[in-house]
This record gives sequence, structure tokens and C-alpha cells, in this order.
Amino acid sequence: MDRFIELKVRVFDAFIDKFAERYVQQRSFVNVEAINKAAETDCGLDTTTLMNVIRSNSCFVDPDREAGRTPAPLHDIFRSDLGEILTTYYFEEKLPEGERYIIPLKNISTRELYNMPGRGLDAMGYRQEDDGTYTLLLSEAKVSSEKKNPPRVVDDAKDSIYNTQKMHHDNPPMVLQRLTDYLRKLPSGEHFTALACIVLLMGNGESDKLKVTYGCGLVRDTSCVNASLDFGKMQTNVEEFRPGEVDFAIFTFTEKTINEAVELFYHKVREIAG
Repeated sequence: MDRFIELKVRVFDAFIDKFAERYVQQRSFVNVEAINKAAETDCGLDTTTLMNVIRSNSCFVDPDREAGRTPAPLHDIFRSDLGEILTTYYFEEKLPEGERYIIPLKNISTRELYNMPGRGLDAMGYRQEDDGTYTLLLSEAKVSSEKKNPPRVVDDAKDSIYNTQKMHHDNPPMVLQRLTDYLRKLPSGEHFTALACIVLLMGNGESDKLKVTYGCGLVRDTSCVNASLDFGKMQTNVEEFRPGEVDFAIFTFTEKTINEAVELFYHKVREIAG
């Protein structure tokens, strides 16, 4: 069943602390198997010190913000990443029990470029259903304080939520390629096995055993959001995504604007990373 929901997000100290800590954890993510194997060697490797060094070097030091300037939105890593971390949080933890997804590897952890926002799918996850079938989550996240409703990042931009998700829907071979690349990055275990099953189902065209959810997350300011319009074509053209489903959450910031929230988020991240 499709879901279109607006969530009011009160931006205060506890919110910033919670998501800044999660962010640093995801940016400094290291394969547990690799750490455990390193700890078993006789080379004297101090894994605790190693993790501290990784943690302190995990987050980009933004020269614009350090100089008191606000980066341009297209190049603002922390603005983009805050949208991603809220979206993954929604799909992993805020949905009702039984409807949540497992996102084994976060895009924030594996971003190609240290000093640029991530590209490609913002989150890929899965859920195994009671009948043994699987649901694959393909998720996109955007942040916009534009006064236009819906903002261009929903419908009009080349990489808008609608255009990107429509491409996923219309090009299964491309999704399969991205999924296999994602699978290769996973360590052995239950998540690898589940995603391997999904790869085989998709590769064999067994659509009766695999469903797709086109997940969307949009961060808005309370001063510009219009929940009746901001879901854009993902809602008005929802039939284009059949036989899949659309799950779209708008996160409306209260207390602080997006720019103010991202500024607080950045400085808390730098404080935690050390």
C-alpha cells in the first residue's frame, strides 16, 4: 500500500546530538570481521587506537563553514547527508513493526568522494515477508527550502526524486547492476544471503517473489512546506510505479530552519569526531 506522510521534526539539542552521533558512526564504519581478524594477529595492532584515528578522520572539514560561510546547496555534504540519515532512520526505525526495512550498508559509509555529496541511490534495503517473498527498497532523499511547491528536487530537476525513481522503475537491468555492486560490498552473513536471493530473483525475472518499494525522503522548512503539493508526481502519477509501491515521507523542520539545523549538525559532528 502506498504511503504519503508528513512528519514534524523538532530540531533541538537532543535531535542534533542523536543524528550527529549516528552520522559519525556511519562515516567511520569499518567491517567488524576485518577488525576482529586484525585483533587476532601478533603484529601488535592496537585496534582501539586505530578506530579512534579512523573516527577523527572520518568527517569532512568544510572550509566554508569553518570560515563562517554557508556552502552552495549542490556542494553541501552535510545538508545532503542529513537528508539521507533521516530517510534511512525513517525506513529502518519509524515505520510500524513488520513494515520496516533492513539497510545493511549505508551510502554515507561508502560515499565515493570524501569532499562531495553522495551520488546514486541514497539507500538500498530489503524486508523478508511472512510468505517468504522479499521487498526491495530503493530510496532517494532530498533537502529543499525552495518556496515552490513541490520544489524542483521533487519533480523538475534532472536528478529529482520523480525522475530518478521513474528511471529505476523503467530500467530493471540498471537496478540489478546497482544491486550486484551493493552485494559485493557486504560481508558474509544473513544480509548478504538475503540480498543474494533478491539478486537471483531479479536476475531470473521471478517478479512474483519480489516486490519493490520506491522510497522517498524530503526535508522541508515549516515556512515553505505544503504537504498537499510537495509529494508531486510521486503521488499524482503513482500508478506509473506499479506493480511497485511508493512510500514518501516529508520531514518538516520546526524550531530551526534547514540552514540553521545543518549548521548545528556540522559543528556537533566535528565535536564528536574529534
